[in-house]
Amino acid sequence: MNNPSKKLRASTVFNAMAIGLIVVASLLYMYFENTKNKIFSINTQANIEYVQSLADNLSEDIIRVSEGNLFELLQEDEIIKEYIESDLKLFVTTKYKYIYLISQDKNTKGSFSLLADSSKGTQQKNKLSQMYTQLDKNKLSEIYTTKKHLYINHENKAASYLKPIVINKNVEAILVVEFSLQEQNTISQELQALNNMFKIAVGFFILIFIFILWFSYIDKKRERQKNKAFKALQQSKKNLEKETAKVHELNNSLEYRVHEEINKNRLKEAQLIQQARLAQMGEMISMIAHQWRQPLAAISSTSGAISLKAALNTLDKETVTELAEKISQYSQHLSSTIDDFREFFKPNKEKVEFIYTKLVEDVFKIIEVSITNKNILLIKKLDSKELLTSYPNELKQVILNLIKNAEDILLEKKIQNPQITIETFGRTLQVKDNAGGVPQDIIEKIFDPYFSTKLNANGTGLGLYMSKTIIEEHCAGKLSVSNSEDGAVFTIEL
Repeated sequence: MNNPSKKLRASTVFNAMAIGLIVVASLLYMYFENTKNKIFSINTQANIEYVQSLADNLSEDIIRVSEGNLFELLQEDEIIKEYIESDLKLFVTTKYKYIYLISQDKNTKGSFSLLADSSKGTQQKNKLSQMYTQLDKNKLSEIYTTKKHLYINHENKAASYLKPIVINKNVEAILVVEFSLQEQNTISQELQALNNMFKIAVGFFILIFIFILWFSYIDKKRERQKNKAFKALQQSKKNLEKETAKVHELNNSLEYRVHEEINKNRLKEAQLIQQARLAQMGEMISMIAHQWRQPLAAISSTSGAISLKAALNTLDKETVTELAEKISQYSQHLSSTIDDFREFFKPNKEKVEFIYTKLVEDVFKIIEVSITNKNILLIKKLDSKELLTSYPNELKQVILNLIKNAEDILLEKKIQNPQITIETFGRTLQVKDNAGGVPQDIIEKIFDPYFSTKLNANGTGLGLYMSKTIIEEHCAGKLSVSNSEDGAVFTIEL
């Protein structure tokens, strides 16, 4: 007895549910129909309100520029007419295609004349006259009598809005705005298509609930499946708890590994910086040797002259004084060179103000002798006068590195008439060479650590990487590379 009663109750519930949902579907359909009509009505009203607003604005503008008889004014004053026609053209769009001004001809009763026109082309006027029905003269006369606007629908394809221009309580002209109803018709078509889709959906909805009635007969079977699924779910829950514990354990292990990798990366970065510094220090020692070679040779030559004159007993007081003064000058030059290098590598803990010209001159003190001794022409175009704030010594190291890279590639390729150009303008500094440029297949990798095109010449691949790190991370600027017709161009932008 219990089982049939249970089946009966289940069947009753499903039947009631199906009937209830069919009723809901019917109510939704009626609500949709009502909403569809409202949307169409709102769109139509919005069109009318917009064209009313447009006509009111144009009407106010026309009244403002006219004083008295508008018909005669536009016939006699070409400037006013041109102004009003320009004003009409401003509001012509793909929707509001044609706006014009007409007036009752006072000489010929019942006749109307075109006063101003938004379209001067005859071809365009002909097209427009084919699109819109000619306005009824009786309706135009009615506007002169009632002084009220008029809205005319042309077979749901287009519409005309007629606005009387009232000056001193008299209708002087009628502003006509012809506009397309294509948008409104499109909305209507889309709403109808949506309506058809909704009918199909409702039908499908009803069909689904017929199947629900059928499913009520196999309710017991579903119950068994539900119990079986519940047991499986409990088992899945246990498995999930085990997997969750594994994930927690993995997360803890992963956190430790991430921390360890971060420390390794920091150590690696410190090693990179140290390697770059050692490489640059070697280059500096080479430059010091170039700077010192000439003064040391002069000191050696002067010392030899003193020894020779002493051996020949021709060394007098004046000669000793002169030669000693020369040795002193050469020694001061050596000391000045050391000071230049010491200042060059002095770290900046705080940002200071500087200009690019001073920066480049300081670099040239260090590198100019070395570069010119290799028959490379150094060209300076220092046009920037802008005051910058950053770390000048770090920037000097970058500029020095870019010049040294240019020097290496010029010597490696044995370029005839080699030259390096330093150019500044605004907040930008560029280092250019005439070595032919960076090959396109490696230009994207040129700033990568340990990437070098001069591995055979003991290149570390760290110079450009560290230069980019200094400019972009320390100095908040940008370092980029490009190719010109002659060679590579490295650009620093602060």
